[in-house]
Amino acid sequence: MVLSEHPTAIDNPNRQHLLKGALRHHVHNGVVFDQWQYEVTSSGRIWYVADEKAKTVWVTRAGTGHPKLTD
Repeated sequence: MVLSEHPTAIDNPNRQHLLKGALRHHVHNGVVFDQWQYEVTSSGRIWYVADEKAKTVWVTRAGTGHPKLTD
């Protein structure tokens, strides 16, 4: 429900946050969005961007292991 109802409201900072550094932004269809991470399990992650005007969320990465890019 986090991604479908309030993808940019941080209800649980231990599970949901903006990515940092070079991963902070993602370009989708020529538009720059903040890129978020939601921790599904202790190692599973979903990265996504949210277009609040269009009420759309795009998943940019999903995996069952901790992403090496954030190390």
